Amino acid sequence: MGAETKSTRHHDRHMNEIQYEVREQDLIAFNDHIARESAALQKQLHRHQAQVPGIIVLVSLLLWFYYRDTLSAIYVSVIALAWGFGVPAYLRWSLRKEVKKMYSQDVKDLVLGRFSLRVERSDLVETSAQGETRTPWSEILRIEATKKYAFIFLGPETALIIPRATIAKGDLHQFVRAVDERIAQADAAV
Repeated sequence: MGAETKSTRHHDRHMNEIQYEVREQDLIAFNDHIARESAALQKQLHRHQAQVPGIIVLVSLLLWFYYRDTLSAIYVSVIALAWGFGVPAYLRWSLRKEVKKMYSQDVKDLVLGRFSLRVERSDLVETSAQGETRTPWSEILRIEATKKYAFIFLGPETALIIPRATIAKGDLHQFVRAVDERIAQADAAV
């Protein structure tokens, strides 16, 4: 029976361990995720996607109904559509460009590469080329899983990035569940 317990612990450890690689595109995707959560940026995108084009469409309708200038009304409507799709796309492109400039090579060397995460009773253990780091569960804010990523938030805009596409070992669903349980236990203990 002692062998079963040791075997079970060994099996549990591997179920709660994950190996993956973080690439520069994953760092950009994380910053996109943070930006989508930003109320100020969402307000700005909404303004450029709906409000400004709406005003331009009103001008177009005025040209068409009041002045009977169909050609000008069509031109103004095309401008409204271009604004509604073009400006938000430009803002996202500009944000990605700024993110690439934001990180020095030293920072990239720390956050990009191959990583291993392991769930232990009191800590989340991260292993990388730089060594091993232990983070107590009480210091982890939350875990968020998206279609392509899992983010383990260590601060409001700081997270461990786990890209689903680069997972080399482990089951992400089981890992996320184990991390979420440990965070909940740490929160309940506080």
